[in-house]
Amino acid sequence: MSQTFIDLESHPVVASIDELLPYMDEGWADRFRRTRFVLPAPQPHPGSDQPLNGTAVPTDPVDAAQAIPDDVRAALLIPAQVLPAAGWCDHALSAVFASAVNQLLVERWLPADARFRLAIGVAPHDPDLAAAEIRRLGSHPGVAAVCTSVISQNLGQRHYEPIFAAAHELGLPVVFHPGGSEGLALGAATLGGVGPRTSEERHALLPQVAAVNILSLIFDGVFSRLPELRVVFAGFGYDWAVGLLWHADMEWRALRIDVPWVTKEPSEYAADHIRLVVDDRGAGPIEHVQNMVANIPETMLVYGSDRPFSHQPAASVLEAVPERIRDRVAHGNAEALLAGRI
Repeated sequence: MSQTFIDLESHPVVASIDELLPYMDEGWADRFRRTRFVLPAPQPHPGSDQPLNGTAVPTDPVDAAQAIPDDVRAALLIPAQVLPAAGWCDHALSAVFASAVNQLLVERWLPADARFRLAIGVAPHDPDLAAAEIRRLGSHPGVAAVCTSVISQNLGQRHYEPIFAAAHELGLPVVFHPGGSEGLALGAATLGGVGPRTSEERHALLPQVAAVNILSLIFDGVFSRLPELRVVFAGFGYDWAVGLLWHADMEWRALRIDVPWVTKEPSEYAADHIRLVVDDRGAGPIEHVQNMVANIPETMLVYGSDRPFSHQPAASVLEAVPERIRDRVAHGNAEALLAGRI
């Protein structure tokens, strides 16, 4: 039997703000027109200045569906153009924009291919508006997750509680993905040191955002309060996780009196609640990456293509994963994560 895949990082791209205006009330649509709102450009990471090397990005859902390989059984749509909202100042506008993108994807993209599933895009600054959007669309049969980017408050802080509570209520995992303004814009997630930074520095440091927030989720007790919540980090890499979890376990054993609500090792919480998307071949030679990955809890890794910004075959991407767990990473872990939604 040939290998099949569930893709948890596929990016739909909207071509023009004009496509979104019908999904707003007239007052907001007029504001977007009058201010000549510029739609975030499609890039490998939102806000990135990395070139696409002339690669055409499909904006028609039928064209995008045809580009998906036959061995992909399901593709989770992560609306990348919503993610830069973490660095925007107008929080109400951000929420309206996200809602319009979601509605377009529900009405035009989901019917284009039975394999498409939507991660509801939400702007993170106003968690009550985000929660309302999750509840508005979360019961749609084509919706399988929520996605957003991180702002300058760690995920364990109460700010995010309405978002997590709404997702938990509907049984939806929450996907966090870089928004492009990490370390650059006031209000966005910070990086170590002081900017400005080159694009190369920013991308090399992005794993910091995931690492800090994984530990915040665990040590601030989010999973104790919401025991069925699952959180996915996409676009941050994955091979750095083994050292983080080893250190977290060691510190917990020494100082767990300070966090009595953390009743088991952090690596156990990570195995139960955290997923990392394998969307490249890792940051080193395959044999070295495989050795590191072999020490990450095998439930944590899920496959994502990063399509249309990457065109590597899934089998090539998963060469960095030890063979004994490739089926789990290719589709098994995603099936468990999205149970009943694919």
